[in-house]
Amino acid sequence: MNWLSDEASKLMVDVVFPLEQGTLADDHACALSLAVRRALPWFDEEAEAGILPLSGLARGDGVRFVGRRSRLALRLPMRRSASADSLADARLDLDGISLKLGASSIRPLLPARGVVYSHFVSVDTDDEIEFLARCGVLLAERGLKPQLITGKARELRARAGLVRGFSVMLHGLGAAESLALQEAGLGGHRALGCGIFIPHKSVAAVGG
Repeated sequence: MNWLSDEASKLMVDVVFPLEQGTLADDHACALSLAVRRALPWFDEEAEAGILPLSGLARGDGVRFVGRRSRLALRLPMRRSASADSLADARLDLDGISLKLGASSIRPLLPARGVVYSHFVSVDTDDEIEFLARCGVLLAERGLKPQLITGKARELRARAGLVRGFSVMLHGLGAAESLALQEAGLGGHRALGCGIFIPHKSVAAVGG
């Protein structure tokens, strides 16, 4: 991994942890958020910090299976990456279910080649037309005018109630713009995995 690359973000990184195999509730985002924030008391002080949806999970009947390729990734300011290493080998309590983490590694944020994707963006509306309008305003405030494609309607439990939104793909971004969007995200509920963008290979159906 070339940390001297001029392309990598100098502001944010993903801190990634392998996970011990096990089983989680299908709707575990709120429990995961609370567990991480309990373990990292400074997390809520960082407005752009986020918890990416757990990767590598297999779907069962109302559950998710954690396998050898499953990972927890935290999107954090680079200056907090060393502090997050305190989670290495920790056990997080997700509403009575134990999630064991392994040693951490750092994954740099790199510019996308024009396309970025978020599995869930929330701007406090479940009306798709209003959603598109609000996203457009937020992007325009940053001087961004990408093409925006909505996918599946989403919802998840939070302590304050249901969070609703859509999966989103943005294309027509320059390299610097795509990196800035990965750094800052879009919309709210970053600790629940919302509004966090990753590079995407091509403009295709938004889902997953």
